[in-house]
Amino acid sequence: MKPAATFGSGILVLLGLLALGTLGTIGMIAAGVLAVGFTMLVVLGTDRLGTLALLFAMLFAPLNDVRPADAVKFVTFSDLFFLVGFALLVPTMLMRKSRVPIGFAVAGGLVLVTTVIASLLNAEPLMSLNYGFRLVSAVVVLPLLFLWWRPSLKLIDGLAWAFVAGQVISLAGGFVVGANPNGRYMGLTTHTNFFALGALMSFGMLIHLYSRYQTTGMRLLVWAAGVAVITSAVLSGSRASLLGMVMLAVLYPLVERSALSAYLVVSAAIVGLASLNWLISIAGESSALARLKGDSTASYSDLAREQAFATGLEEFLAKPLQGNGFDITALDAHNVYLQVAVGIGIFGALAFVMVLWNLIVPLFRPGPMRRLGYVPLSYAAVAVITNSLWDRFVWAGLALAALAAVYSDSEDPSASDDASTDHVDPSPVRRTETTLTAWEQSFTAGKHRAPTHTPEIM
Repeated sequence: MKPAATFGSGILVLLGLLALGTLGTIGMIAAGVLAVGFTMLVVLGTDRLGTLALLFAMLFAPLNDVRPADAVKFVTFSDLFFLVGFALLVPTMLMRKSRVPIGFAVAGGLVLVTTVIASLLNAEPLMSLNYGFRLVSAVVVLPLLFLWWRPSLKLIDGLAWAFVAGQVISLAGGFVVGANPNGRYMGLTTHTNFFALGALMSFGMLIHLYSRYQTTGMRLLVWAAGVAVITSAVLSGSRASLLGMVMLAVLYPLVERSALSAYLVVSAAIVGLASLNWLISIAGESSALARLKGDSTASYSDLAREQAFATGLEEFLAKPLQGNGFDITALDAHNVYLQVAVGIGIFGALAFVMVLWNLIVPLFRPGPMRRLGYVPLSYAAVAVITNSLWDRFVWAGLALAALAAVYSDSEDPSASDDASTDHVDPSPVRRTETTLTAWEQSFTAGKHRAPTHTPEIM
């Protein structure tokens, strides 16, 4: 019966695709995409295909101008791949115990509650809930899905590389498209500041990736990618993201307690200051370096930010407790913390800060993934002068960084899960320490000695 049922299901799917293909060009494209998807599902299975989809989601996260349709401008390819990927991974995730840090769970719950309350009290609750859903999806849901999934250490590195690769592709696309009329580049994004924020997120991930490799070849690859993301920030003209990179470079020797890193940072600063004018002549007068020195566009941006901050502060003081909810002006304050306070009140803003703190704090604890904490640290710093509140190119990186908390206390956080399922010894003989061979004893003794020996958790 099984072969007959499988054959019958295949015939029905084929007929459905043929019918879809008769609906014009869009139908033909949709049928082709579904045909490829069904084929990959059969060949790879739900777990591998879901993982592949999430790798593509991270790849497309910095490419927010690459969209499936102009009619739905708020939906990106990254959104679609995240949706498909996690949907396919539901069976895998249901077999795992949820390991969500209590601090993040409380803060995320408060963000959800305050968003709903502020929206219901808004004059147009449906519109407010629409925007509020974007906030909750980015700040709460996406990190929770990553925490529930808990990919292996190597796969986390792969997801980080996918994001960095997307930023490098965006830079290459920027060179092809060329600069804006104002001389600033925005890559394959919808705004120069978004291009720069993708570079800043990538910079934080590269700090993590550099620590994960000991071979010269891989570290040179990290350095090459670092040059690309720094170039992105400079050409974007965004002073905030470039300053965020400088902040990470200065903090790194302090956090890591590395004298060599401190020496390199000081040396780079001296060389950079000495060659600043030469660098500006190469990067252009609209680059972030030139705008840091001060020009007419920088002065205009500073004035606009001051006015937006004053307006946002006035709106916050009008309803400091319950918030004003969200509308089309939700991002006008150009300060993430003030925008959240305006939208969902002081308690919602405190909950938002708690979310960021729970993502940053693993940086100061032991664990193989702790340096992912540089990603939310950089965002928390530049959030005071940006309006990127719920963008996927920000929260894809921050959601990945949430996994550092899972690995902070143990190198194998799902060992208990696996021990009860996949790694049960079928032998009726109970093995003890005295029955281990010399090789097994040495392997067991060194199993948790360094992060590089940590078994994969799929």
